[in-house]
Amino acid sequence: MSTLKQLLEIVDLLDDPKVDGEKVREFFTNKGLSHMEINVERIEGEKASTDFISIMIQGVKGKYSGGTSRSLGIIGRLGGIGARPECIGLVSDADGAVVSLAAAYKIAEMMRRGDFVGGDVIVKTHICPNAPTRPYKPAPMMDSPVDIFTLLKREAEGQIDAILSVDATKANWVIKHNGFAITPTVKEGWILKVSPDLIDIYIRVTGQPPVVVPITMQDIIPYTTPVYHINSMMQPWIYTKAPVVGVAITTSMVVPGSATGATNIFHLEQATRFVVEVAKDFGRGRVKFYDEGEWEKIISIHGSLADLMRRGAPE
Repeated sequence: MSTLKQLLEIVDLLDDPKVDGEKVREFFTNKGLSHMEINVERIEGEKASTDFISIMIQGVKGKYSGGTSRSLGIIGRLGGIGARPECIGLVSDADGAVVSLAAAYKIAEMMRRGDFVGGDVIVKTHICPNAPTRPYKPAPMMDSPVDIFTLLKREAEGQIDAILSVDATKANWVIKHNGFAITPTVKEGWILKVSPDLIDIYIRVTGQPPVVVPITMQDIIPYTTPVYHINSMMQPWIYTKAPVVGVAITTSMVVPGSATGATNIFHLEQATRFVVEVAKDFGRGRVKFYDEGEWEKIISIHGSLADLMRRGAPE
């Protein structure tokens, strides 16, 4: 299974200064993907505006149609797909939107051909071709065109049983790998062990040893706490009880989020295949993001961290 065709079409779609949510909706509508429902919402901010996109792909045994199979959320986390007029073209930070939309495209096309996923798949991202940038070390990064918590609330809402949060993670000296990496599972303020099931999928998709992002407590506390965060990849946990795993698009050298010409289709293809494979197996009950038994022991002995770790985030 390759997702290269879907990626090439999505990159071409997004690499346009006039692209917006309605053009993305029109793209999918014209494909005749009947299993896909798309909602677009324009959100205005002080710095710019963006179009928030929510895509529902109904599984054959999904909750949306009255079934019991688990729902997977796929979030394309980013500041913007472009930084115009400062930069011309698709920026590195667009990776989250590219992978999430390409995964939605691939899954809906699989469904049309008769390869059905069991659980619902809910894909969320936003489209802003002229987002602002902000200073950051070791390299400048994209800023959110609207309040980040406004986006996070929308990204995490709904009947979602687990979340993959996809984000470009290149402007750092912590994770240095050409390709993509995954994070430990974050649930209700706890950083749990890396899911063995997700490691297995990583290995079969890449044929390489798993690469894990060493996230810290600083990375998961709200952005309202003015300390270093590797990026906003793990922030969706704040508004959900579902386990969250980051899918980080990575490089071996520092690449700014606002850099153009940095869209590596081969890195994105592996990450998209990973996301699609997780969606296929999660809805069939073959993948766990965390060990429920261990979770119960942690909570019974150590208690909840949710209120402590969410301090400063808007309700």
